[in-house]
Amino acid sequence: MKNINNLTIEELERRIAHFEDRLTDFIITEEQRELIKESLRELKNAKERKAS
Repeated sequence: MKNINNLTIEELERRIAHFEDRLTDFIITEEQRELIKESLRELKNAKERKAS
């Protein structure tokens, strides 16, 4: 994922919501699901660092 440290909290929240929505897609593979989960972890960690 590109440098997420420069994103605003609002943009991080938007991306988190996007990826959480993707997890409910029925047409994605297990591999894609794992990539989405990893992206979510990165985004949530970045948001937590920014918020503190």
